[in-house]
Amino acid sequence: MGSPGHGGPPLVQAPYTVLLLPLGTSRQDPGAQSFFLWLQMMQALEREQDALWRGLELLEQGQAWFADRLRQTQQRQLHLGALGQDFPMNLDSEADSPQLTQIQKVNACLRSLIQTELSEQQQSKGALAWPGCPQGQRGPTRV
Repeated sequence: MGSPGHGGPPLVQAPYTVLLLPLGTSRQDPGAQSFFLWLQMMQALEREQDALWRGLELLEQGQAWFADRLRQTQQRQLHLGALGQDFPMNLDSEADSPQLTQIQKVNACLRSLIQTELSEQQQSKGALAWPGCPQGQRGPTRV
């Protein structure tokens, strides 16, 4: 979790900060409503960020598993290639097919997820998700 990202800063999760500000106005005040909506948006972004961090951790674990399986499969392939004419006739190659099916399902799900996300990004290219922000500007930045 504390390892550096792809050329970026270390991947560190910070604890939540709770901010309570007393408002000297009523709940009907547009400033109070605006602040409350901003606070809700920040909370939603925090939850999304937590989910993305967890997803990244899972992807890293999956990548390590895939790389290990790939090495094992390549070693088995090299071993079988080295056997040449002494090829064993009783290999249980059917034992790996359920796992192969599961790997193919995971690959299909990942492909579908990525393609869906990319198509959504292309459709909303140029559109900003921050309500009230003029085109070309960004929403609040966390410092």
